[in-house]
Order: sequence, then structure tokens, then C-alpha cells
Amino acid sequence: MIKTLLDIINFSLILEFVAAVVATFSYIKIKKLKTQTFKFLSIYLWIVISVEVLGSYTFLICPYKFDELPFFINNPEWSKNYWLFNIYTAIAYMFYTWYFFKQLISSKKKSIVIYSMITFNIITIFDFIFGEIFFIGYSQLMNLFGLILIVMVLCMYYYEILTSDRILEITHKLPFYISVGVLLYFISVTPLFLSSQYIKSEEIVFTKYYRLILSYANYFLYGIIIFGIVKCYWFNKSQSTKFSSSPTLS
Repeated sequence: MIKTLLDIINFSLILEFVAAVVATFSYIKIKKLKTQTFKFLSIYLWIVISVEVLGSYTFLICPYKFDELPFFINNPEWSKNYWLFNIYTAIAYMFYTWYFFKQLISSKKKSIVIYSMITFNIITIFDFIFGEIFFIGYSQLMNLFGLILIVMVLCMYYYEILTSDRILEITHKLPFYISVGVLLYFISVTPLFLSSQYIKSEEIVFTKYYRLILSYANYFLYGIIIFGIVKCYWFNKSQSTKFSSSPTLS
């Protein structure tokens, strides 16, 4: 039982929990800095934790012989959590795309992102329904187009920063820190999701590095989110105008 709990409660989950708590505390504490994007960032971080905890039911199936229950006997596909993490990954792509869409100024760029998001949703839903991958592995189409979507919106975001005076305050803006974490995270883990379908579970070396890369990608993403929130929060408090009209927590 203790080993099972340790499998569920790992350092990634702890970091995700801390990130959610820090974001929620900052949202409540800094009342005049409440923004739609920061509000949904806090909500999204709690969704991440919920999915991680819910998805850990697979750790309980074999040790406690849950696979012998009538439900899992009649529906063996539910004994794996691919279905849950396929849905979660789609939500992650959409959330981060929306988050940086909200940081864009150009109407033309925003229109491109909107149409791209619609296309991504259509492709993802189609693949989930007709691709026969939903229960047995990670959707390759979703991850491929999701990565393209993330890279595209981040390139637009970086371009607008580099071509405006926003670059002068870049280290005081939370979206910048999140963008670095998100970019490195998806560039690191997407190839794993794309190749995992072709690797047998018995491949110990792949499984080892798969878990290692995924773990460190999680550490970096949620670690930098925590760092960004704390840094931007204290930077804002240290200014002579404690609550500026141009919030750093956006």
C-alpha cells in the first residue's frame, strides 16, 4: 500500500500542487491584478492535479486485482488511462494556445490562431472517434498538430515582444516564463508520445528514459511557473506603484 502511494505521490505531483497553491494564493492576494488569463491558469493547474490523481487508478488495478471486477472484464480498455491523458493533453494544448492568444495584439495573428485552434479541435475529435487509438495509446495526430499549434502561437508571441517595447519588461512578465516552460516541455515530451506507440513496453531502456525525460520536463515546467509567479508578484510589490495598471501577472 505504501509503495502504491509513493508511486502516485511523486515529486512532479508535489510541484504541480505547489504551483496550483501559489497561483491560487496570488490570485486571491493580489486583488487588483485579477485577470481572466491568470484566473484560468489557476483553474488549469488544479485540473492538472486532478487528472494526475485520477489517472493513478491504473496503479491500483493489478495489486488489488481490480482487473477481475466485472466492469474491467467487460471493458478491458478502461484498465489503461490512455483515454484520460489523451483528453487531458488535448486540453493542455488548447489552454496554452488560448493563454498566449490572449497575449497577442495583432488582430491578424489572432485570427490565424483562432482558425488553427478550430482545425486542431476537428482533427483531434476525428482522431479520437475514428482513429482507434483513444484507449490503446497516445494520439499521434493530436500531439503532432498540437506541437505545431504551440510553436506557432509562441513564435507569434515572441515576434510581438521582439518588435515592441514590451521586450523592456520581459523579465517581469509571467507569460514569458510560462512560454519558456511550455516550449521546452512540449518539444521534449511530444517526440516521446509520437514514438511510444512503436515501442514495446518490454523495452526497458526506452521506458527508463521515457519516464526520466517526462519527469524532468514536468519539473522544469511547473518549477518555472512557480518561479515566474513568485518573481513577478514580488517585483510588482517592490514598485512604488504597488498595483500598476499594466499587471505583471497576466
